[in-house]
Amino acid sequence: MMMMDPQDTPQGTVLAIADGKATVSIETGGCKGCGHGQDCSIGKVSAGRPAARLTLDAPAGLRVGDRIRLSLPASSLPRMALLGYLFPALAMLTGAGIGNASTGSDAATALGALIGLLAALALIRLAVRRLPGLMPTPKIVAVPHFIPIVSSPFTDTEPHHER
Repeated sequence: MMMMDPQDTPQGTVLAIADGKATVSIETGGCKGCGHGQDCSIGKVSAGRPAARLTLDAPAGLRVGDRIRLSLPASSLPRMALLGYLFPALAMLTGAGIGNASTGSDAATALGALIGLLAALALIRLAVRRLPGLMPTPKIVAVPHFIPIVSSPFTDTEPHHER
């Protein structure tokens, strides 16, 4: 199983904590996961947009001003891919097939594909509203605070290696 590099996860800052919930400001931009860096189209589209604000469960020890990262359970990624990519694509193809079978014209095929796509998006939206556990909730992962390392007279010496 492939894990995301922690540097690629969304980062943000804790703005407020109340009643076990933390309001966080999440920076917008690309994920830097594919190596495109400054050439990332998603990063260009989201650049300059205001930071997103989320209210999530606050883990113990979290303080206002802390830098955080968000994580999603890896088990939710296949479900999200099915809902976001496979189901709309299949609905679009089904709609195109029904439109083509009805009259055989290109216009009916295109209209059927559009109707299939819009129906899939509406069904997904309805399902997400009715089944709250369907879409995963991001979890806050606190970035460890900097702890200075105090040098020791025992660590300043170079180890001796026998040959």
